[in-house]
Amino acid sequence: MIKLYGAPLSHYYAMVKVFLLEKGFDFEEIYIAPTYSEPFLEISPMGKIPCIEVDEGYLSETTAILGFLESCIPEYPMTHSDAFRRAQMAQMIKIVELYIGVESTRLMGHVFFGRPFNQSVADEVKPTMEKGLAALRRLSSFSPYLLGDEITMADFYTYYVLKTAAPVAKKIWGWTIVDDVEGLRPWLQLMSERPLVQQVDAERNAAIKEFMDKTS
Repeated sequence: MIKLYGAPLSHYYAMVKVFLLEKGFDFEEIYIAPTYSEPFLEISPMGKIPCIEVDEGYLSETTAILGFLESCIPEYPMTHSDAFRRAQMAQMIKIVELYIGVESTRLMGHVFFGRPFNQSVADEVKPTMEKGLAALRRLSSFSPYLLGDEITMADFYTYYVLKTAAPVAKKIWGWTIVDDVEGLRPWLQLMSERPLVQQVDAERNAAIKEFMDKTS
């Protein structure tokens, strides 16, 4: 059985968990916070969550995990059979990761954990996120999913990145990023209506509330 290491607060943990559920895996959750220390570094070399344990060993980095899980159950595909379309999906995931996800994370400490606000960082982050959203707009078809009529790994990845990036943008700049991309709001609604996404979202929201109650 697969073991999933991490914490429900993490949007990356959420996207791996919902992917496991959607693909029909049996798995065990082991709650652990990220830490750059032994012995966790033997499991996750950068001390990050999520990571998984399978018969072959341990695997970290969300995109690597999702790719491995996809290959394990090919009869329920969440990537396209065509090589070029798979590459387009990988391109979208990388753009969302680097130019929306990573950038918004630079301000998460202030938005969610009360750390000091850094105006110079905010000034760097917004234009990069704007370019990332513009790229997402150019690449997406919303018909009804990001890359066509079938859901792919990119839909789950982008959904959870935006679930975190959107409140950051709203808090820092009063910016409603879902309105910057035509079709994004109904796509988010479509994704949020999937039963397994609703299950994981409810668990994550409860974890966030518990954390906020403890730190307030």
